[in-house]
Amino acid sequence: MLGKSYILVVIGILLAKGLGFFRDMAFAGVFGTGTEADIYSQVFGLVNLIFTGIGVALSTLVIKNLNKEENAGCEKSYAASFLRKSILALTVAALAVALLAEPIVNAVLPGLSAEEFDLAVKMMYLMAPSLVFVVVAYIVSGLLQNKKVYFITSIMSLPFNVAIIAALLFENVDIMAVALVTTIGWFFHIVIQLPAFYKKGYSFLEKKDKSLIKKDKSPEILWIFISNMMFQLCVYIDRAFVGDAATFNYASNLFITISSVFVVAMSTVVFPSISKNYEEGQITYVNELVQYIITIMVAIFLPFLLVVGFFGEDVIRLVYERGEFTSESTLAVSKMFFIYSLGVLGYVAQELFNKILYLAEKYKYTVIGTVAVVVANVGINLGIKASPLSENPELTSVLTASSTSVLLTLYAVAIAVGMRKVTGPYFQKGLLTDIGKIAVSGALATAVYVVFNVFLKDFTHGYMTFLVPLAACGVTYIAGLYFTGILKRLMKREREEVK
Repeated sequence: MLGKSYILVVIGILLAKGLGFFRDMAFAGVFGTGTEADIYSQVFGLVNLIFTGIGVALSTLVIKNLNKEENAGCEKSYAASFLRKSILALTVAALAVALLAEPIVNAVLPGLSAEEFDLAVKMMYLMAPSLVFVVVAYIVSGLLQNKKVYFITSIMSLPFNVAIIAALLFENVDIMAVALVTTIGWFFHIVIQLPAFYKKGYSFLEKKDKSLIKKDKSPEILWIFISNMMFQLCVYIDRAFVGDAATFNYASNLFITISSVFVVAMSTVVFPSISKNYEEGQITYVNELVQYIITIMVAIFLPFLLVVGFFGEDVIRLVYERGEFTSESTLAVSKMFFIYSLGVLGYVAQELFNKILYLAEKYKYTVIGTVAVVVANVGINLGIKASPLSENPELTSVLTASSTSVLLTLYAVAIAVGMRKVTGPYFQKGLLTDIGKIAVSGALATAVYVVFNVFLKDFTHGYMTFLVPLAACGVTYIAGLYFTGILKRLMKREREEVK
């Protein structure tokens, strides 16, 4: 059942991400937003930027290919062959990353002192094996999701977070020790999935069936990889331009941590099903499912934006403000958190709706859109840096992040248009009515906030007391969904389809 599977995956991701929150809190308390934190953020930001991008691309491709009719009966041999080829290529790539450590550091961390540069290069050496670990973990995850194994894939980051938190608990822990543990933690992503992997009959050694179709299309992998890089690449570029990598890292990580709980969970559950139904020609069902997904995403991210707008600073203070993370850090991070959150439509389009275009191999929308956004992002950042505005660091940061959110929103519009060519028209009267009802529920919650903020402002934004008005707004929003009938519609979708 779609609803139950989605809830199960959300719970799993919440467990893993909740621990991730605690990991970031511990890191912030130990290293704050200083130079060492900047170096760690940029070096291991490559893992989240490029390595996970490759992993998601290969995971998406392996699911897409396994559901093709030509592959029926030889899925396991194809999976083993796919894994072996990937591991070989990734090992070579990891060695290249290590050999190119110095120029990479020069590119992502310009202006370091000699001592800081040496630290960054050593950290690059430690980080390089993560390329193999991360991508293989994502491929294994894709194989398991195609077999409807959802929970274990949703919590695969648990041992990773536990390992880093354990390292941060040591007094006066060195940043290089944390870097080493981080790389080992990425290997644990594979380890936790292996029991389910073998239980489902997969292996790394099974011989390839010669009857397999030619699926390993390098251009296709490249198109998916590029299309999955937009948000991460824009954020990474922003960090490099503003020279305040740690602040942008905390803000973007918090945004991704929260939003990915729901977006990744939905993608995990529906993509194998959408892929299978599309290959079987069930376009009407795919259209209906897209409308249902949009309704859920709106119902989730409207209140998300309201919470970030009304209580963002309070949340950042509660989560991060301790040790080296000061009240000034809270103000800076909360501002960037809100601005990046405004680009949520682009993030959802990249992580969820791009995949519908992949099924029809309509990569021109995702690839051209991604390249256009990234090029525009670089151009705008260069313009800001070259202008007199760059003399005001705070204004520079706001403009840099704001331009990214605007570009992401424009990308979402382009993807929405492109999806019509795959599913047919989906913005129909029923969907628009549901979105309107969700907006009414959001307006009611906003009214509750306004009342609290006008009459009890200090209480509304107290260190812990803000949770009371936050809860009141949440209850009001859910009540609005209930009385408008939206909650029933969202919970009722239990079609047995998920074939």
